[in-house]
Formats: sequence, C-alpha cells, structure tokens
Amino acid sequence: MPARSGRPAPGRCTPRRRRTRIDPARHAPHSGRGTARTRRRRRMTDAPEQEPSQFALLRLRRFWPLFWVQFLGAFNDQCFKTAFVALLTWRLARERGLEGELDLLVQVSAALFILPFALISPTAGLISDRVDKAVMMRWVKFAEVVLMGLAALAFHAQNVTLLFVLLFAMGAQSAFFAPIKYAVLPRYLARRELVAGNGLVQAATFLAIILGQIAGAKLVLTADGVTVASLAVIGIALVGWLASLRALPVPPLGPAPKVDWLLPRAMVRSLRDGARAPEPFFAILLSGWFWFTGAAVLSFIPPLAKENLHGTEDVALLLLVTFSVGVALGALACNRILRGEVSYRTAPFGALGILAGIALFRAGLAGYGADIAPDAPLMDGAAFLARGDAWPLLTGFTLMSAAAGLYVVPLSVIYQATSPEGERGRFVACSNVVDSISMVGSALLAIGLVAAGLAREDVMVIFGLTGLVAAAVILRHHRAGPDLSSPER
Repeated sequence: MPARSGRPAPGRCTPRRRRTRIDPARHAPHSGRGTARTRRRRRMTDAPEQEPSQFALLRLRRFWPLFWVQFLGAFNDQCFKTAFVALLTWRLARERGLEGELDLLVQVSAALFILPFALISPTAGLISDRVDKAVMMRWVKFAEVVLMGLAALAFHAQNVTLLFVLLFAMGAQSAFFAPIKYAVLPRYLARRELVAGNGLVQAATFLAIILGQIAGAKLVLTADGVTVASLAVIGIALVGWLASLRALPVPPLGPAPKVDWLLPRAMVRSLRDGARAPEPFFAILLSGWFWFTGAAVLSFIPPLAKENLHGTEDVALLLLVTFSVGVALGALACNRILRGEVSYRTAPFGALGILAGIALFRAGLAGYGADIAPDAPLMDGAAFLARGDAWPLLTGFTLMSAAAGLYVVPLSVIYQATSPEGERGRFVACSNVVDSISMVGSALLAIGLVAAGLAREDVMVIFGLTGLVAAAVILRHHRAGPDLSSPER
C-alpha cells in the first residue's frame, strides 16, 4: 500500500520540480550535463546522434521563430535605410537643393543608424535581463510595425527631416533587439548546437543585408517605387512580428539588474562589467577586430568600383553580393569543421584568410584594366564579369569574406557560451558597444591614412595586416587551453 503521508513510499523516487527555464534537453538529445562517467558513456553510446544537424534546426519551434525574426528584421533595416539614401541621392537632393551637402547627409544617415547600438544597447541589455526575452522580442517587433507605417507616410510626403528621425528610431529599435537575439540562443539551443545555430543566424543576417540593400535601391526609384517599398517594409515587419509570437518563453534568471537610463554611463558600465569576465570579454574584443577591418573594406567598395574598376553601381553591388555570400558560406562551414565544439580553432585561420583574400584582391587590382581608356563609359555588371581580369578580384573577395565567416562565428559562440547565464543580455550589449567603437575607430584611421596620401587599396592591405596580430593572439590563447565551459547556474 502506498504511504498516505506527504513523503513518498520507500523505494520510490521523489518527483522533480517543474523547471521554468527553457531546457534544450527537453527538445533535443541530452544537453551534456551529468557526471563525468555519464558524459563518457553518452559519448560512447550516442556519439552519432550528438552531431548537430544544422539545417534541421530550421524545423524546430525553439529556433525557427528567432531565425525568421532576425532575417526579416535585418532585411527591413537595410531596405528602409538604402531606400532612403537612394531617394535622397537621386531625387530629393536635386529637388530640395541639397546636392552640395549630399556627402555629409549620407554620412549623417549612416551615423544615425549606428549610434543607437553604442548608446542604447547597454540599457536594452539591462532590461532584457529583467524580463522574459520572448515577450520583449514581441514588443520590439511590434514597434517595428509602427515605425514602418510612419516610414511609409514619410516616404510619400518625402519629408527628409522625418525620414532622418525614423532612421535613428529604427537604429534604436534594432539596438533593443540586439541583446535579445544572441542572448536567447544558448537558452533555446543545447551547447553542441550553438555553432550550428550561430552559423545559420550569421549567414541569414548577411544575406538579408544584401537582399535588403538590393530591394531598397531598386524599388524606390521606379515609377511606383515609393508605394511598393512602403508596402514591402510594412508587410515584412508584420510577418516578423507574427513570427515573434511563436517564440518560446525565456524567463529571466538570477537577480534583476537595476536599469540605468543615463545612456553614456550605462555604456561605460557595460564595458567595465564585461571586462570582469575575462573569457567572454576576450572573444568580444576579438569580434570587434572583424568589424574594425570589415567596415574599412566595405567603405571602399563604391569608390573602388567606380574609379579603380571603371564600373557602375552594379559592379559595387556585385562586390557586396560576393562579400555577403562569402560570409554566409564561411559561417555555415564552421559547423562542418567544428562539429558543434565550442572552440577558437577556426578563428586564427579566419584572420589569416581575410589577409590572404585582401592581398589577392590587391594583386588582381594591379593587373586590372590595362586596356580600358580613361574616357570609356563605365561598365555594368555583365561587362565586368565578361573580363578575364575581373575573376582574380572576385576570387580574392570571396576568400576574404568566407574567412570572415570562419572568424566571427566561433567568437560569437564563445562569448554566448561562457558569459553568466543571467547576464547574457548585458554581454551582448557590451559586444555591440565594442563593435560600434571599432567601426568608428576604423573610419577615423582610414580617413587619416587616405589623407596621408595612401591609395585606398593599400589602406585595405594595412587593415588586413592587422589580422596577423589577431591570429597570433588567438592562437596563443587557444594553445593555453582556456576554460570554455559554461558558467555554473
């Protein structure tokens, strides 16, 4: 007869309490926790089942809502931003007499979108660690729907001031989403799935960026382009919001942090607090090098396409497509190489590959276009691809960008896996601050080198050479055997 008291009968196990946090082990094979003997037995008996299936994640409820929210959000950001810059460059500047200020206005538009990632992300990270991140995601995506509705009105009114305000607001909305998207990955995925999940998210992000840029530039200047672009950004925002409704709950862990609404102070505290955890902060700093170098290379694409390659904007777009596809391929290849291992192993080779790609591009540039007359019309994309001396350039660009994917994915995985679980939103915000500072520093250094008389292609090589330092630092750290285990819960 069972015991009637509140205790279980002898020989019976006490039922476990129901847990409120998302445990990937409930939706996937075991999460690797348990005793050392248990882990060894699992490796021997379950090894084939443990290897992550990268694209299978796209069918899982715990991953696909976040994937599509991120993809659609990145697409919309770039579609709106590029449509505004194209409208300003090719129509509004001429109509409003702003042609003499166009270069300044384009730079202001870029700064307005990036600035919130440094200023607002730290406070957003604090908020995300206080609340359910899935609920916060839904509110942030709903804000995108509202902002895109206002953008449609501003596009039709062709109100430059309102469009600038909305560009800053979209940057702020993206800055609020940034601490969510990477902080929830370790909660939705088992540790062995982090490389696969991050590879998919990084690949989707870069593909969404280039697709959004193409759509924004091509749609807005057509006959009914303003209407089509407006409907597109609203529709995509709605789909992203609907996808966010399917995201699984991610309740906060640990004590709730106090939100600092003084944005500059929150930014400084974010860096200071991040530095207290050496391993994730090391990975964050090295991720900043990717943006330091990548921002410089990408900023030179338009003038390189026109003045060095003698091409139209289609050639510049072709280089951007090559870069995005290359990063996506490298990001997806990480899981194939690392097989789910949280490791720095591919990062040094990624840094060296970036340098090798830039060097190959520079060498191809030296032998390019000897038969092109200075007064010849600019080539479109098809004419450029028909040239035999164009392919070494594209090969170098592809190598550089694929290596970038091999570099950045493991670093993202490491700072996610090793940061304290209840503070992960703050560490993602810290990464955003470091990346923003890196891009600003990159722009200042590039301006200084060009002002000193260096050719833009030589400036690219100088940035690539800094990869030797990054590779050496990572390799030394990797050989020292860093502790990449997850922090205690």
